[in-house]
Amino acid sequence: MYMFVVALHVLLCVLLVIIILLQPGKGGDVGAAFGGGGATSVFGPRGPASLLSRMTTVVAVLFMVTSVTLSLYSNRARQEDADVSGAIERLQQQQQQNKGDGGATTPDAGGASSGGAAAPASDGSAPSDGGK
Repeated sequence: MYMFVVALHVLLCVLLVIIILLQPGKGGDVGAAFGGGGATSVFGPRGPASLLSRMTTVVAVLFMVTSVTLSLYSNRARQEDADVSGAIERLQQQQQQNKGDGGATTPDAGGASSGGAAAPASDGSAPSDGGK
């Protein structure tokens, strides 16, 4: 459903741009640039203006409806992601499960083994043997 609304929104956007560009302006017809000089004889002197203005109104209202719908979808998704109490409950359940398993899945806090040789010095110098 979400993808359908997005596709409809994009289609309405393109249609709205085309319809607005085809409307006659005060200085001249943009439609005449596309070879529509004879359009006034087909629709009459006031025909295309009222038809295009009605189409603009309908497409603009549909565009606003799809915008609000997409906004609601986005808000719903954001609220589902922001479920802090649910995330805390899931973490607590995971911790309880880990305690029930004996802590076998949790890593060592120290990260170093207790038995074995000491780690080499980090500055790259060799241990001194007293000059012998």
